[in-house]
Amino acid sequence: VLLELLPIIDNFERALQAPAEVDVDAYRKGIEVIHKQMLDLLRKRGVRPLDALGADFDPNVHHAVVHELSDAHREGEVMQELQRGYMLGDRLLRPALVVVAKHD
Repeated sequence: VLLELLPIIDNFERALQAPAEVDVDAYRKGIEVIHKQMLDLLRKRGVRPLDALGADFDPNVHHAVVHELSDAHREGEVMQELQRGYMLGDRLLRPALVVVAKHD
């Protein structure tokens, strides 16, 4: 796994060495490629992100940071994901930090 991380670190280092006057759109595309590399590596190792947004709050995989009044969402619906959660196979690796809708 460590050897598989090194090319990703190399790409981050190249991005950090880019001149300050670099084209923002090109720079963002480069960071998106590195992000995809990292997600592909995690997926290859059995890690997958949770789909929290729009789901019903589940205390087994979500950690509610805020309960917020909303008439535009169902009671208990995850209306914002503050930090993505991840599964490793069938085991929770990290819960998603979420904002959950509530009604009066």
